[in-house]
Amino acid sequence: MKINKAFFYLLLAVSPLMGGEDVSENKRLNLSGFSIEFGYSARSFDGLMLSVDSFSRNYNSTKLTGEIISVDPSAGSFEGVLDRSYDNGFVRKDGTGSIGEVTWFWGYDDISQVDQDVIVFTDTSGKDVDHQYSQITDLYSEEGSERGNGPMFSLSYQFKGSESLSYSAGLNISNVRFDNSWSLSNFSAVRNTEVTQYVIEDSYNLLGTVPPEPPYTGKFSEPGALIEAVPSERNESFKNSPTERFQFNNQIDNNFEFSMTSFSPALTLSYGLKNFFLDFGFGPTVNVIDWKSNYSENLKSSDQNGESNILENWSDQSSGDDVVLGAFLQVSAGLNINNNWSLKAFTRKDWAKEFENEVGASRINFDLGGMSAGMSATFSF
Repeated sequence: MKINKAFFYLLLAVSPLMGGEDVSENKRLNLSGFSIEFGYSARSFDGLMLSVDSFSRNYNSTKLTGEIISVDPSAGSFEGVLDRSYDNGFVRKDGTGSIGEVTWFWGYDDISQVDQDVIVFTDTSGKDVDHQYSQITDLYSEEGSERGNGPMFSLSYQFKGSESLSYSAGLNISNVRFDNSWSLSNFSAVRNTEVTQYVIEDSYNLLGTVPPEPPYTGKFSEPGALIEAVPSERNESFKNSPTERFQFNNQIDNNFEFSMTSFSPALTLSYGLKNFFLDFGFGPTVNVIDWKSNYSENLKSSDQNGESNILENWSDQSSGDDVVLGAFLQVSAGLNINNNWSLKAFTRKDWAKEFENEVGASRINFDLGGMSAGMSATFSF
């Protein structure tokens, strides 16, 4: 934007001279031999390489890999006087400590649990949760070229040689910019979760006791109906739940904005034939660059029912500016419209060092040199 304003102010400054508004002032300044050139050019940046790793690859959380869980049954072990809890009741030590392995501190939920002189309790609280986890990750890379474009301006002074040959010295100023965005995914994972549930059925002898109507809850310190405090029989079985499948993948969005303004002192040799001319120019270049890049990554999960959510996200931003030296070579051909105005087309080759920028888990680098092409108009005093 600053360069565009500079072009505008320069054009305002020279417009009275080009329009011939003050001939006496023009003579007084003696601008003969000077010329002003303005135009538009496009530039190709070759060897652009985008390399993207991922934060998801090193993400270590049970949200991703799953947590191995082992829950002991609340029914406890088969032997001994214990406090045992079930899905449909409980059998615990009473206020006496269940002397004689009998207890009045017990309870049940449904009359169907009673089978003659036995009462049966069921416990399904015990389980083992296991996970099978695997992931696929890759370093994403993309190679290509990028094209930028923008205005150019030149101020030069021509030294007259022979009738067809001349040379000039001047300063070329050009600005090119581009922006690009990439969206990609380079991480995926699958987790299969298996749940094994323990089913325990404990039978207790009622000892001739007629159970109170359910639901019944005995008291710890108040004597009541007595039953055995230790199971007389236990049946154990296992129940495997359907395997749950979870899928994970990441989504990376990368945006890069780049601008370069080149200041090029130039020495140019011109050959003219009637109204046509051919220019050959070269010189050093001072490139002023600035850039801004953004990186964002989301790690998403989805289950077998299609429900999805974001487990984690990362973001990063990078910006800066720098001055890079280089050199250029330019060839142009044009046509003289009249004594003051001419049009030309040009191609230019620039040499400069490689640019590199890292943001988030990504890196972009490319050669600041490249080929340019454009058209311009020149006013000669």
